[in-house]
Amino acid sequence: MTTIDEVDTMRDDRDVDGLIRALNDEDEFVRSQAALSLGTLADPKAREPLERMRREDPSTSVREAAATAYKWVVGRLQEVEATREPKTPPTR
Repeated sequence: MTTIDEVDTMRDDRDVDGLIRALNDEDEFVRSQAALSLGTLADPKAREPLERMRREDPSTSVREAAATAYKWVVGRLQEVEATREPKTPPTR
C-alpha cells in the first residue's frame, strides 16, 4: 500500500511510472491523489491510465479526480501541439 507522502514524493520526483502504479492502490484517497498528481505533471504516458480510471474505478470520487486529471493532461497535450510550427506543404 502506498502512502500519501509517497505519492507526494513521486510527484515531486516526476515519477510518472510510480504514480501510474499507485492508481491501483486499495486506498481510494491514494488513487485520487495519484491521479491528480499525474494531472499536474501532464505526462502523455498518463493519458490512457487516467482515461481507463475515469470510466472504471469503483469509487465516484476517484473517477472524478481521474476525469479532472485527464482533462489537464489532454489540455496540456493540445497546448504543446498548438505551439508546434505548422508543417508547410511540399512545393511542386
